[in-house]
Amino acid sequence: MVGIPGKSKACLDCKRRRVKCDLTLPCCLRCVKAGIACQGYEQAVLWVNRTPDHPNVTALSVISDTQLYQRQQRSPSSEWLQIVNQLRSQLCQPFYDTTNFRSQALRVLQGIYLPHPHINPCHNSSEPTPSHWIKAVCQMQAPSDALDHSLVAFCAVQVCLSGDSYLSQDETCQIYNHALNKVIEDLDLRRARNSDETLAAIVVLTTCELFVFPTNTSWSAHAQGISELLRHRGVPEQVTVRWRSLCVRLCLICVIQGLIQRRSLSLEPNRWRFLIGPSGSDGSFVRLMHLVVDVPSMLQEAYALLSGSNKPLEASQYNTLLMQKFQELDTWRHLRQREHDPLYWSVMSRMDNPADEGYADKLFPFALMFSSMGNASVWMFCSTFMLHILETALLLEELKSTKPNGVSISSLPPDDFSKWADADRLARMLCQSIEFCCRMENGLFGIQATCSTQWTLRRYFRRRGLARELEWCRRIKDMKGPGSICGIDLMQFGHEW
Repeated sequence: MVGIPGKSKACLDCKRRRVKCDLTLPCCLRCVKAGIACQGYEQAVLWVNRTPDHPNVTALSVISDTQLYQRQQRSPSSEWLQIVNQLRSQLCQPFYDTTNFRSQALRVLQGIYLPHPHINPCHNSSEPTPSHWIKAVCQMQAPSDALDHSLVAFCAVQVCLSGDSYLSQDETCQIYNHALNKVIEDLDLRRARNSDETLAAIVVLTTCELFVFPTNTSWSAHAQGISELLRHRGVPEQVTVRWRSLCVRLCLICVIQGLIQRRSLSLEPNRWRFLIGPSGSDGSFVRLMHLVVDVPSMLQEAYALLSGSNKPLEASQYNTLLMQKFQELDTWRHLRQREHDPLYWSVMSRMDNPADEGYADKLFPFALMFSSMGNASVWMFCSTFMLHILETALLLEELKSTKPNGVSISSLPPDDFSKWADADRLARMLCQSIEFCCRMENGLFGIQATCSTQWTLRRYFRRRGLARELEWCRRIKDMKGPGSICGIDLMQFGHEW
């Protein structure tokens, strides 16, 4: 269907308000200036033509390919670069419109970083999501050099990674370093330390670093700094969606760092629960954060048992605690599935991993497709924690089956073989979810969402001695397929042990 003569092409909000739309993609600028969350444009009817030669054609694949074609036709990268240069120019001026500045930064990030479409009319705007922090940060009103320089650095990183601009990696790093200096200056001021904008600037820089730095040294420092800033910080009298979205992102950074280091969080789990507020629905992302904040401390104590003298009784007791947490997370996944049915489904893989060359079949011939990138990211986040917990519990099971002199009492019980099979299945499903995250319509946020999961999978397959799976994970960056983003280097979290 090519369109209906005389039918308005205006965005949904401009139609509702009966004003002239400027037809800007992906979001109408008239709505942006009016402070309205533009709901985008009416979707044209697309025909799904499944034939014997193309039996795997689905509505999702047709929509994805159409979106890819539209984005290629627009070639917006030069436009994004122009906006970044305009923002940099404004920073050199003594006065500029902060609201307009941040709305323009959001426009760039919506075009490159955030998944498409950006607005889901069915989404509950009061419920924070993994990517909601971007909008919350860009809607902050108070002036802040640190935040504005950080936003420019983040936009520059995204434009550089888009691959079709004259912005070099060296220039991008210079912009980042300048923003970092601004944040350090803020932290030297007592007043600025208690500013939401300073916290927001740190969040923006940590996200930059996922794409810029090869290791997590700076990420660790930021996680510690976040905890110190929040240690004596009170919750605002009026808890806004903006504050909750910011706190959830701050908590996410610290929890991932705690998971990697096998170290309890600097802030107590209950303190984090207090800061991010009520958990909301049982399948919400905030509820998931409430569940995982104490996982790093549980893993720290478990690994202390594993590295110390044999204590079978303590190992058995702690194994029970870990499996209880595993069941809590598994229950959360089922609740999420019920709220967003179908959450995911299986399709034939359309991407090729160089690690499969020389083999008759693909290691993962099927991929998981999700109903949205938001659902994919929280499912992967939860499943990644579950894999860590299950593997640790199984190692404790082995310790439990050992005599004080270190001699094995017996071979592994049948239940343990079943649990290792469950862990292998969970790891395979995480591998199968990577392809969806690499799809172009999911922006660079999709790639970023796999960062800690990739590290977890490499570590798991190394310990399991699964050489082909390990090599497959190492070559994820080199995967290629229609409508996908490839060749993005991500930060390597810690050691794979």
